[in-house]
Amino acid sequence: MEDIVKITIWLPDQQALNKVLATAEVSLDCGAPRRESDGSYRVTLYARPPEAQKIFELPYRHEADENYGKVLAERQKEVSKIDRFKGGKVKPTGLGEKR
Repeated sequence: MEDIVKITIWLPDQQALNKVLATAEVSLDCGAPRRESDGSYRVTLYARPPEAQKIFELPYRHEADENYGKVLAERQKEVSKIDRFKGGKVKPTGLGEKR
């Protein structure tokens, strides 16, 4: 998990996004691309470093977080390993509504 790069890329249109997705093996962030005030679209991608390098070679403005995978690994250590539902014997409680 430590070799993941988070890439924010600004694209002019759908054809540019298609070109990016055809160039490298990447994962898209959830949700629709965000429209910027200048008319471009901001898209967040996740890729391994060799695939990210392919994106960097394209003529689009981008920002990269090379340490994103390391941050994810550190955050994973914060997650509890305890089974708070005791294998399904304890019902979850909270503010959720049953429909």
